[in-house]
Amino acid sequence: MGISVVLVDDHAVVREAVAAMLGAQDDVTVVGQAGSLSDGQVLLERILATPTQDRLVAVVDVTMPDGSGLSLVRSARERSTNVGLVVLTMLNDDATLLEALDAGASALVRKSAPSEQVISAVRRAADMPGEFSASGLAEAMRRRSESPQTTLTARETEVLELLVEGASVAQVGRQLYMSPSTVKTHIGKIYEKLGAHNRASAVIAAVRLGLVNDVEH
Repeated sequence: MGISVVLVDDHAVVREAVAAMLGAQDDVTVVGQAGSLSDGQVLLERILATPTQDRLVAVVDVTMPDGSGLSLVRSARERSTNVGLVVLTMLNDDATLLEALDAGASALVRKSAPSEQVISAVRRAADMPGEFSASGLAEAMRRRSESPQTTLTARETEVLELLVEGASVAQVGRQLYMSPSTVKTHIGKIYEKLGAHNRASAVIAAVRLGLVNDVEH
């Protein structure tokens, strides 16, 4: 059996490059592409409902304008245990990796990885959709087991909640009557406590830890 691949990424250049790379493989056919989370959900649902002899793999980005690709991974896994789900992301942090694992992904690969690693992840996901693989998984699991319960100060929580809502540094400062430099100091402490490197991974970690409510972006 061959492998049918669906690509979900809001960057057209990335989608086209991945499509060309995978399409050059004799056993892989790219059967659909989507540039948003909502379009990806519709596309994947339609393909999952279509009988085929091929094994199906979805390659999904995390950060998209209308939400997190990990929500698509989670819903797809609830829909089918047989679909391969590869998370392809620029993010490089424990929060994203562990959220992908918890969502039911088959693999996480960073966009900086060699093309051979992406191809290998797709083939492995097709063969073993229920087995998660990612570079650095063991270390991330160890850090999660060893880390104390994450706690934020009241002020850090206020800043984080505004970040989740999409506020800029300037907007956070105006609303909380702080200078931009003070806001950035709080943000740095939040990132450190959550093991995050940017706003997207901080939001994912905060939701996973129950520090803030999940939101639709």
